[in-house]
Amino acid sequence: MRTRRFLAAVALPLLLATGCGGDSDTTADDPTPASSEPDTASPSPSESAAPAGPACADVWVEGGMLPAAYAGCVADGALVEPEALSCSSGQTIVRYAEQYYGVLGGKIKFAENLAQDPDYRHSVSICRG
Repeated sequence: MRTRRFLAAVALPLLLATGCGGDSDTTADDPTPASSEPDTASPSPSESAAPAGPACADVWVEGGMLPAAYAGCVADGALVEPEALSCSSGQTIVRYAEQYYGVLGGKIKFAENLAQDPDYRHSVSICRG
């Protein structure tokens, strides 16, 4: 019996102290645990699904070098797969946006229209052997 009175004597002032005064909006009977708040540090599903890779505008620059391990680039939030043409020599010509082309690990060239560009057509004919 003495233990119950002691606990009641200790618990009552603590209960009253936590329920009184202050600028807090919360009450002692608030059933919502603090851990149920949304985690703002973790990415949303749309952010985590964003494609990884270099921006196409950074890769496809006339006179720049096309990476030997080029696996595509990102434009307008979407991955642009390499448009590749395998050559009989083992090299690969990659095209982008119908205006840029280059051999993996080689210099990037620009043409207004690849289908009509004599340099590009010549490169393709050599590639196919």
